[in-house]
Amino acid sequence: MPDIFISYSTADKQIAQFMHQHLSDEGIQVFLASASLQPGQQWSQEILSALRGSSWVLFLASRAACSSPWVQQELGAALISQKKLVPIVWDMPPSDLPGWIKNYQALNLTGASMEQVKSQMTAIASSIKSDKTQGLVVVGLLVAALFVIGSK
Repeated sequence: MPDIFISYSTADKQIAQFMHQHLSDEGIQVFLASASLQPGQQWSQEILSALRGSSWVLFLASRAACSSPWVQQELGAALISQKKLVPIVWDMPPSDLPGWIKNYQALNLTGASMEQVKSQMTAIASSIKSDKTQGLVVVGLLVAALFVIGSK
């Protein structure tokens, strides 16, 4: 299962691919439809499965994405399932985000250099890794508790 799901408009494919590559290089399992789907797969089922299985959603919140019905469906599913959601804007101010997404702190990349963008992706990757480590500790404690209970 992916750690993070990238929700984007196909108009933003280039930046989506850049973020996919950088997060992957950081050791994060990333779902990006254009890179993750294989020929012959039922794409709608695969997208839904990847969205359900991920803990994080990276929303590339361009004007095109905010008007895409497909992206809106993905974000609705992310909101309902309480995913960690990170909106990223660059071609509009965060105040222009749709009302249902304004409750999430946006990462504003307007005017950012490539190094600043990479630094932000590294920070997101670090947060994901930290979440995974905390989850493994909790699972380990549960297994240990079950072992102790089972041995009584």
